[in-house]
Amino acid sequence: MLIRRRNVEDQQQLPLIEPDAIPLSGDSPKGGRQAQDASYLSPILLEIERRLRATGMSASRFGRLSVNDPRLVHDLRRGRDPSSRIVARVRAFMAKEASGKR
Repeated sequence: MLIRRRNVEDQQQLPLIEPDAIPLSGDSPKGGRQAQDASYLSPILLEIERRLRATGMSASRFGRLSVNDPRLVHDLRRGRDPSSRIVARVRAFMAKEASGKR
């Protein structure tokens, strides 16, 4: 493994990007998805948040138990758009937990 040492000239200050300069909507040049409005929360995330507050369960534990993905809630909070299959699995898990079956 090579380690490159940087000279003083290499350590130039990079220009800072203002947050207002980043477009939040419109087409991505590579055909990617459009950014969502920051005020939008998916309905499943609201249901999960209510369940987490009611049970005191951690977000990672909920994700691991429901869909075997400990980052599920974190990713939803950051804008992940879950598939209908994931939403169905989460709702089935919440219904099973509410009925007291484990």
